[in-house]
Amino acid sequence: MKKSATLPRKIFRKIFRGGYCDNEEYIAYLRKCGIKIGSHCTFYDCNKVSIDTQNPCMLEIGDYVRITEGVQILTHDYSFSVLCSVEGDIVGSVEKVTIGNNVFIGRNAIILKGVHIGNNVIIGAGSIVAKDCKDNSVYAGNPAKRICSIEDMYKKRKDKMLENAKQVVYCYYQRYGKAPEQSILREYQLLFDDRSTVPSSLKALMVDSGCYEKCMTYYKESSPQFENYEAFLKWCGFAEDGERIWQK
Repeated sequence: MKKSATLPRKIFRKIFRGGYCDNEEYIAYLRKCGIKIGSHCTFYDCNKVSIDTQNPCMLEIGDYVRITEGVQILTHDYSFSVLCSVEGDIVGSVEKVTIGNNVFIGRNAIILKGVHIGNNVIIGAGSIVAKDCKDNSVYAGNPAKRICSIEDMYKKRKDKMLENAKQVVYCYYQRYGKAPEQSILREYQLLFDDRSTVPSSLKALMVDSGCYEKCMTYYKESSPQFENYEAFLKWCGFAEDGERIWQK
């Protein structure tokens, strides 16, 4: 608590008394506690994550790490209390956690003490990570297990991309009775954007990804599957005026 007391009172109140705390404030707090955090990291709901600050030197987080709502990261536990009551001996239970670069940790995942997560790793929502995670891999489950490589995940997502985009269009129409604006399909705009000017919603995703230059290179060198958004909507079953033409 002594470390926390040195923080600006405004940040302290936000974190511990239920007020809204933004990403930069929360990272500043964790660094003030002594946790090593790299650049361009994001905590998507700072008030609903739990980061173990009891032994701050035992946690290192790399660059471009994204941690979502409900995630818990632990560097210790209190299970030694049970051993103590049986044996009378106090046996410590503190182990270092390291998280590499370019890591995404899904909602409500728990990272247990002693775990090393490599670079370019996706941790699925609700996972309990009790063992190390290799580079360039996707992990999920309880306990978390390696599901596939990042390359395999990319191929699976790429194969489903067009049908997923079509599903967004259908669901939007069912809810609102009209075809969606192009910006609604921001994650799918590479399917139909003509590459003349980067749409603002797509550019925002590129910036948020942390690899804007690489995204721009792919954007310029790739070609859309459809001539324009109207052609994509027609493929989905819409007439030029945006009316539905497919059968229920």
